[in-house]
Amino acid sequence: MLWKLNFILWFSLIITLLYSCDQSPKTTPIKTPEPTKAEVHYTYYLPSDSLNIKSILIIMDPHGEPNLIMDSLQLVSNQNNIALLGLPEISNGISNHQFIIQRDLKDFIQSKNLQNIKLYLLGFSGAARMATVYAQNNRIDGLLLCGAGLGRQTELPFPTVLMAGMGDFNFMEQYYSPSDPRTFQKNTIALHFYGKHQWPPAEIITDAIGFIENRAKNTGNEMAKEFEIKSESYFQKGAYYLSFKYSEAAYKLSNEAEDEQRRNKLVALSNNKRVKNYFQQLNTMMEEEQKRYSILSESLTSKDSIWWKNQINFIENKSTNSTNTIESQSYTRTLAYMGILMYSRLNATIAGRGQYALIPTYLSIYERIEPDNPDLYFFKAVYAYTQSNDADALLFLQKAKDLGFNNLPLMNKFFSQDFINTLQ
Repeated sequence: MLWKLNFILWFSLIITLLYSCDQSPKTTPIKTPEPTKAEVHYTYYLPSDSLNIKSILIIMDPHGEPNLIMDSLQLVSNQNNIALLGLPEISNGISNHQFIIQRDLKDFIQSKNLQNIKLYLLGFSGAARMATVYAQNNRIDGLLLCGAGLGRQTELPFPTVLMAGMGDFNFMEQYYSPSDPRTFQKNTIALHFYGKHQWPPAEIITDAIGFIENRAKNTGNEMAKEFEIKSESYFQKGAYYLSFKYSEAAYKLSNEAEDEQRRNKLVALSNNKRVKNYFQQLNTMMEEEQKRYSILSESLTSKDSIWWKNQINFIENKSTNSTNTIESQSYTRTLAYMGILMYSRLNATIAGRGQYALIPTYLSIYERIEPDNPDLYFFKAVYAYTQSNDADALLFLQKAKDLGFNNLPLMNKFFSQDFINTLQ
């Protein structure tokens, strides 16, 4: 279809940005795993049967906070004898992530005297892209990507699970229709949920871990039955997209005896009138969404503040109030796209590659869309600083820091050390 070709061209323009950009909401952890030794760079959780560890799940967060999700995975760790290894030194903007992964993994394996274990990587957003790079250059047994896709690759030589909220801009990067060949490629599955750009619920990650564990061992028939039950439950609730994805996952975990039956069941589901109608609506909306992105991008240099105010109001209203779930999710993704677009333009402009006179426009739009994003206040600080308005620059930079901005190398690039030292 034409929209697929257009998407490939459009996607190539933004993929490098998505590697470094993340506007995920913070999540309050349930509890913190036991503290590890002060000289160790990582945090970890050992399953209850710590003498019989079968695999390691490396967890990477784009803000250097793996404990945000580690805490909710202790049950699946205990059930599957998986050690959890969190890497807080992994964060957006670093270039030595492969070194950090190798260093911490080697130390952990040696300190716990682990042998013959399987290795899985779990990353969110920018950290997911780092996990993909590592997986392409090193031995692993499974890859779990949250809020990021595989780029132009369609399948890797090990089980891979893609996860994203259906209101996440990165959903479009992970999406493939029932007629796509990836629907029948057994090593890859996309498990989506109702949400935005965020860590998936623990239930989704648990299903993802079960998928890669069983695919790696070729022992997935029991879990396939569980996925079939979930598929039927979602269908009864009218959640046709999720119903199809769990039916697909069930097929991909089937043993030889069940393979043909589950494949036929998946094909029959894709031809179900209600399911078929759902995907037709979704594909049409995604075509419209891509056109919307082009209009918004082109309008940055041609439309005034009144037009932008009205446009943002319209998009927010559709996102919040539309009774059509497909439409509502599309406009939610559009808001996320606009946030990424503003980040991209501001990041390029302060580096000298954009139109300096448009910075106030970018900042105004960014603040309307994501008023609590620490990057917004960092950009406001840089702009004020270049205008010799040190007082406002200090206020904005302090606000960015208070909201979680901690990229010291970037601060050093735009501010003097004396100025940075005045921060509390």
